Amino acid sequence: MDNNLKLLALGSLYYDDNEIKKQIDAIDEQNLDELVFGENPKYEWFDCIPEIEKQLLAINITEKQFEKITLLSGECCKTHHLIMPNWDGEGDEFAIKSFSGVEIMVNLKKLEFLDFASAKDIERLFELGIEEIDEYCGLSDDHKRVFIDMGVKVS
Repeated sequence: MDNNLKLLALGSLYYDDNEIKKQIDAIDEQNLDELVFGENPKYEWFDCIPEIEKQLLAINITEKQFEKITLLSGECCKTHHLIMPNWDGEGDEFAIKSFSGVEIMVNLKKLEFLDFASAKDIERLFELGIEEIDEYCGLSDDHKRVFIDMGVKVS
């Protein structure tokens, strides 16, 4: 699974799964943002903190947990802000390059605030029961047409 897709999944589960929330909160409690904000910062203002990203990506998500996901939002602020404390929603640090593995999110219904420009396999989403795509960019007219023909609300 694409690392950034997994971060979106974790961002969604942070609010819907106590075990995932506990693991993410434990990472947050390490105060690794001091690597950016501290007196002798290791990283620059808009850098990602790889130590945090590595720990987040090491969190195991079970099939049952993936089934809880109904929304993937590019505004998954908890995971993104842990990795990049000064994340402003700009840049491509969190761009999804592949939707490989998304099929395990069998109850996924809505996508929002996603940039599809870097994803090479958007067609994988056609197999899911997506009902709505809101606030997006980078979706080709052809892909948009297929989603609309499938009854997906695209706005």
